[in-house]
Amino acid sequence: MKELRAVVFDLFGTLVPEFPLSRWDAMFEGMASSLGADVRAFRSAYEGTIVERQTGVFRGMGENVRAILERIGLEPSDEAVERALEVRAAMYRELFRPQPGAVEILQWLRVRGYRTALVSMCAPDTPALWHDSPLGGLVDVLVFSSEVGLRKPDPAIYLAASDGLGVDPIECLYVGDGSNRELTGAAFVGMTPVRIVDPAEDGAVLRPDRDDWDGAEIRSLAELRALLEPT
Repeated sequence: MKELRAVVFDLFGTLVPEFPLSRWDAMFEGMASSLGADVRAFRSAYEGTIVERQTGVFRGMGENVRAILERIGLEPSDEAVERALEVRAAMYRELFRPQPGAVEILQWLRVRGYRTALVSMCAPDTPALWHDSPLGGLVDVLVFSSEVGLRKPDPAIYLAASDGLGVDPIECLYVGDGSNRELTGAAFVGMTPVRIVDPAEDGAVLRPDRDDWDGAEIRSLAELRALLEPT
């Protein structure tokens, strides 16, 4: 195996927290209430637009919500749409914060000479949240699905990261919580995947299409130091 020269990170559930299911459910309740929509119909249409949302078909969340409303036959006012968008935005603002040790490990990697990349399945408002957070500027290559039009576990989204870093995929460690079959996807292109597991997590978080993973695991981002440079 080649020496590892780079680390590729997932975002939600890895560098920032994943959304608790209780908060995710409450978001739909709040958005639907703001719009005067049936919550089940609204949620079904929201989930039915996930591919468009995550691959840049919608240029913003306002466009996405209006497409959802058209699908379920509603025409709320612009003010109602703005109220619904604020319900979602408030949750994202509150929870989009670095996981314990995230800033420190990214700084350590830079000092030690490792290249870093981010590969995120995300909506079109996530890049701005990233740049405005304490994590902004700490990762060399950013691959947001909403900007590149690719989703995990498509091999191309991982190769976009390694190509941007200028390294071979087999020189990359991939760190993620396992959603969207991301670990097996990373392994397919030759990266070395490791799943991060939060021992304090109760399991009631959003984690779609999770990998059935029996490979390497870490319990905190700080453990990457020993993984990359064992004594």
